Amino acid sequence: MMMTKKYPIAFDIGFHDIHALQLDKSRGKFRIQSMFHQKLEHELSDIKQSSPDLLNALKIIKKQGQFKGNRAVIHIPAHKVFSFPIEFVLKDDETMEDAIVREVDQNLPYPLEEAVIDYPSITRSAKKKLQKVIIVSVHRSDIEEILAVFKKAGFRAEALDFRPISSIRLHQYLSHISDDPSVICYVGRKESSVQIFNNDRILAMNKFSWGLRRIMDKLNANLGFEPATSNALDLLAQHGIKLSVSEKSSITDQTEVDTSDSNIGPVVSRIITPTIEELVFEFHKILGYIRNKEGIHKINDISFYGAASMICGLDHYIQNRMNIPAKTIDILDHIDIKPDLSAMVSNDITPFAAALGLAMREISWL
Repeated sequence: MMMTKKYPIAFDIGFHDIHALQLDKSRGKFRIQSMFHQKLEHELSDIKQSSPDLLNALKIIKKQGQFKGNRAVIHIPAHKVFSFPIEFVLKDDETMEDAIVREVDQNLPYPLEEAVIDYPSITRSAKKKLQKVIIVSVHRSDIEEILAVFKKAGFRAEALDFRPISSIRLHQYLSHISDDPSVICYVGRKESSVQIFNNDRILAMNKFSWGLRRIMDKLNANLGFEPATSNALDLLAQHGIKLSVSEKSSITDQTEVDTSDSNIGPVVSRIITPTIEELVFEFHKILGYIRNKEGIHKINDISFYGAASMICGLDHYIQNRMNIPAKTIDILDHIDIKPDLSAMVSNDITPFAAALGLAMREISWL
């Protein structure tokens, strides 16, 4: 009898909602067999205080999600993950682990004994040479609280992960990875991340408070829309940002804006350009870092995931500003989906991108 590999349920926990997804595999190709989106009643800022809301959402997912089994892999909420690079030279009779602990202790915002740390990327050099490591840290109490809530909801947590690694895992499945570094940008609603990596290792990664919500707030404020409507999102999807660098300008302190159909595209672009330029700054910052630290100047491409697809022209604008080829990845070109789920995503699966990358994580004992 041929054994079919079982994949756990992937839970991507955000500020306002949870995206859950489960895969199966047929003829070497992944297929989405179940997926579910559940909003949280309140913003998930403090995990302990939000645990009743999180528990209620998980119970709804378990009851209505049509998932197989109860085994789970979980994204730690991005705002609870602290990541940073460290560099050091090994001292005499010092192990790599000892040196990492020594350096991490100097950089953590909380005591080392309260932290759970990992290092998803490490560059080992000769004994007396500079060692480079990227550190990921989470407060132990946050992990314990998440695990307790999932257990109460009837799920068995098999692994914890975080979005940057899942984004890379998904990208490695969807795209060819070259020896030259590639950039992944995951655009969230309130927080986004950028990772730079090649075939060998992660070169740099950063998360920052910038996302779709900031752009929508700018449009709502300038055009007088009520935040509860979808007007701003509709304009971003239809018009987005289309100005060239030489044409870009901003609208400030205007009491009247011509929003006729013939003029609305340029108006939307002018309004949101300063906010998009904040993302450009984040690209310059992380690229400047690897140029300085790694001596790397050639970047193969930039790939966008998440809510980036809801901002028409974002990839072309960033390509123009950074002079690096950029594209927004169409996930459904590479991954099958059960026919009865197609209507749920309406050909836009991007909100589930992080959960999808997490769902691909191999769990050896399943």
